[in-house]
Amino acid sequence: MNPVLQAFVTSANHAFTHEDGATLGKLFVFTPSTVSELSRRISASDDFDQYTSYITDPVHAQTTHVYLTYVRDSQFVSAETGHGQLCRLAELLTVALTAANNGWLVQVVRAVALALCVQAQWAFASTGDAAVYTQTATRLLQLLIVALGDTGPENTSKKRVAVAVAGLLLRVSLRTSAAPGAYAGKALEARSLLDSSSVPRRDKVSFMYWLGRYYLVCYNIDAARIQLDRAFSMCPAWHYHNKRIILRYLFVANMICGRLPSHELLEKYDMEGVYYQLVACFRAGDLAGFQNVLVDHMDMFRKQGNFLVLLERTKMLIYRTALRRISLVDRGEERANVVQYRDVLTAFRVSAQNPDMDVFEMEGILASLISQKLVLAFLFHHQKLVNLSRKTPFPVISQIGKVKPR
Repeated sequence: MNPVLQAFVTSANHAFTHEDGATLGKLFVFTPSTVSELSRRISASDDFDQYTSYITDPVHAQTTHVYLTYVRDSQFVSAETGHGQLCRLAELLTVALTAANNGWLVQVVRAVALALCVQAQWAFASTGDAAVYTQTATRLLQLLIVALGDTGPENTSKKRVAVAVAGLLLRVSLRTSAAPGAYAGKALEARSLLDSSSVPRRDKVSFMYWLGRYYLVCYNIDAARIQLDRAFSMCPAWHYHNKRIILRYLFVANMICGRLPSHELLEKYDMEGVYYQLVACFRAGDLAGFQNVLVDHMDMFRKQGNFLVLLERTKMLIYRTALRRISLVDRGEERANVVQYRDVLTAFRVSAQNPDMDVFEMEGILASLISQKLVLAFLFHHQKLVNLSRKTPFPVISQIGKVKPR
């Protein structure tokens, strides 16, 4: 091949793969009328053979990317119209992907799927109609079924794009009015591809992040922590913004597992404000202070989807901390084996800032802690005593319920 042509093709391939619009703009010159005409043809195309020629040829693949940029630019079309066009494009692309196996076609699938998710968010912000998420999830599910069904060689298989589409499907499923599992079931099948060398790292990180968030919504905290931790570790250090986003959810999963971040880590990712306050209240056994911080920043945590899980799943853990602290009062590191009910009641009242808490409510909290194995102890109701285990009255939270190897 001519060296100049070879350089052109290489640059075009790299620019499309990394969605480098600036480079594409230098390689391919399009006028507004050209883009508008392409948009009209793709939107109105009912001829499968003609449509396939648009998206399987390398040059047309570049053009398709320019079309995506055109659709995503709200100054040309409304968000709702753009979403409708992309749904149509994804529907036709599903048919093309079923019938053909082309490297450029796989690249286009990823670009279309990502554009469809972004446009769905814009359309929802514009119209408030959650149906756009359901439509988007349906189109992504169709693409994912085709991609996962390919049995070809790994390096040319359509499965290369399955992880990317599965991650986006998980992303959209969390916003649908239906239960996330209604769409996420198929996306979970992509977990088997995470060790494949043909899947780009960016797709793996994105999938693990959304999978962790999905597990967090389902209250599968251990699985969420594992996926989010892998995503955080695999995400390159220079992607500061992405690592910070992952850390927000990893913070929640780790806290519920009893793992608290250091001040240095929070400071590194500019999270020492509200998150550091939560850590301080958690360590102090201050339930009222913890909940006040959550309520003061309710809008932020509700937007992230973390408000309820933090509010509900940390309550017993903070009471556990209060009990642990009272067992150490005036005894240094030598833990008191027996704690009086009146001391526990005082500690719980101070923690919750609830002077009306009575013995029965306190005893119910203790019984819950013991039944969940967060505390190893016995209650002596008539003697009004808590008898803590001599060995490990406060076991490591992340190890509770796990079977020890023989």
